[in-house]
Amino acid sequence: MVRPGDDLVEFLVRAMNRSGQAFQDGDILVVSESIVATSEGRVVDLDEIQPGDLAISLAGQYKKDPREMELILRESDEIVGGIPGVVLTLNNGFLFPNAGIDNSNAPPGHVVLFPADPKGSAIAIRERMANGKKIGVIIGDSRTHPLRLGCVGVALACSGLEAVEDARGQKDLFGRELKITRKAIADNLVSAAQIVMGEGDEGIPAAIIRDSGVPIKEASGEIPTIPPAECMYIGALGIGPRPYAGGYDQLIECAGQAIARAYAPYSRFRVGAALLTKKGNVYSAGNIENASTGAGICAERVAISQAIASGEREFEAIAIVGDGCQPISPCGICRQSLIEFGEDIIVIMANCKGDALTASSRDLLPRAFTGKWLE
Repeated sequence: MVRPGDDLVEFLVRAMNRSGQAFQDGDILVVSESIVATSEGRVVDLDEIQPGDLAISLAGQYKKDPREMELILRESDEIVGGIPGVVLTLNNGFLFPNAGIDNSNAPPGHVVLFPADPKGSAIAIRERMANGKKIGVIIGDSRTHPLRLGCVGVALACSGLEAVEDARGQKDLFGRELKITRKAIADNLVSAAQIVMGEGDEGIPAAIIRDSGVPIKEASGEIPTIPPAECMYIGALGIGPRPYAGGYDQLIECAGQAIARAYAPYSRFRVGAALLTKKGNVYSAGNIENASTGAGICAERVAISQAIASGEREFEAIAIVGDGCQPISPCGICRQSLIEFGEDIIVIMANCKGDALTASSRDLLPRAFTGKWLE
């Protein structure tokens, strides 16, 4: 067993010696990410985690342990969505279920977080273990493909080989030039190693791949990524609300101040909205309730109405703030009102405690009915 604080290289060397293995030129060592993370001390006792209000709310939505949900929020850059039991997250350009947090092969009551520096670990392991041999090292994990059962390998970082081979410009059997193809060399190697290493109690955290034909060279260890909007899966399906990354703090503050002007004597649920136009003007308002329920109007539409009455037609962003445990989301009518004036309006959804998500009006209302359908 590898334990937090253990020297991973010494562990691997002892294991190789016990099994009578020695590196040859061209060998590639695949190391499980969980053993890397464990040696780094990335093992967390869930009893020491205090979940916040947002984690508790999302845990209910995705049927997760609130403590694990709190760790997912801390470890991820964006939450893309999820299904019961699994939260899909983005971190450093990679798509991870549950932010890469592992329950398997962790002590009872504990989880193993994603390695702190996979690239640095790959480089360090190669430098210390090569002993004059030309070898490559890959830190590997497992993933599933969309709409497919079963896990395949994925490389998190590598050293001594190119992770992706660009096959563009090559010809197919009929002489046609390849326009898109790039070979995921490192991912394919990890998939091969996973057959030996397994996912359960096999106790094989590393494997040597020999005679692969993959050139060993001085490579950066970087795994190329593409922006989510250019991914044929995420781009085609749209990107849902994601954590706010800054840029509109003053607009959020203005929306928060507008809560004081809300008229909500019946529900006591007050909301503020602040709309930023392309000209740089800001229109803010609170929601307005009415004894006749249907006569009420949301804060977003009050702000939009003010802007339209002032001659504005082009909007850049809108911030909405409500006093709830989760960032408040605009209702369906408000989404329709926003998309009337543009599919790329930035929508910042926040609460009074500072939690915030952001999305485009298109994200919030995909395949919307707009004026183009009337042309």
